[in-house]
Amino acid sequence: MTIKHIFSDMDGTLLNDQGVVSAGNQSTIISSGIPFTLVSARSPKQMLAAIQALKLTTPQVGFNGGVIYRVENGEFKVIHDQPIDEKVVKKVVDLVTSHFPSTAISLFDLTHWFVTQIDDGIHHFAHDMPQDPVVIEPSAFWSNPVPIYKITFTILDLAVMNGIYDLLLQADLPGVSVQKSSNVFLDITNQQAQKSAGVRYILEQEALDPSQTAAFGDGPNDLPMLKMVGLPIVMANALPSVKKGAKYMTADHDDDGVGRGIEKFVLPR
Repeated sequence: MTIKHIFSDMDGTLLNDQGVVSAGNQSTIISSGIPFTLVSARSPKQMLAAIQALKLTTPQVGFNGGVIYRVENGEFKVIHDQPIDEKVVKKVVDLVTSHFPSTAISLFDLTHWFVTQIDDGIHHFAHDMPQDPVVIEPSAFWSNPVPIYKITFTILDLAVMNGIYDLLLQADLPGVSVQKSSNVFLDITNQQAQKSAGVRYILEQEALDPSQTAAFGDGPNDLPMLKMVGLPIVMANALPSVKKGAKYMTADHDDDGVGRGIEKFVLPR
């Protein structure tokens, strides 16, 4: 079966250790001529450099499926979205602020990175961000709320991280998913915002059979996406549990793994 669309995770998959698309990956992806969609927990702005490097005009999936969009003339055009209910956003902020008042909270709309304050976690996060944080003024922010797609905590103290994680798990927060991606990062998104949901939406819109698609990933949150496509390919640096869900394995993310996988498994011979 000819592959007509490729989906790819970013961190640990498409991007190398420097957080960029390598020249090898760039050349292979562009020359393949196969529509290519990034599927990432990142915000659209965090994805933009890769989109531009690969000259992508296809729909892209950000916030783990919270928003599906295209980039047109440098602007983000939303195709489909799943923001967090604004009452839940405020409840999370109020709850954590009351119990952990010195911990900053990040809120992402389509283009902005809002924070409740600046702390060590925000300084740590800023190293990987393409924009500066905007400290919210609570009364103005809540009086005119914007769609929030992801709430992120960047916490360098493990005891505080565990305390906030337990607090959120015990809270009544309908319609959201609370997940730690590491001992430093914790994300909250709409429960319907999943990588697999983003892939499914594109398959339906483009009338593609799963057998006509391929996907690259390395982490546990990539497994639902990998299970949806006809050609699941994992990175050599993937966790053992992820490798079990793949049909093929390519080189690691720091050795042009996506490009090598396209050349070896996707392109007609």
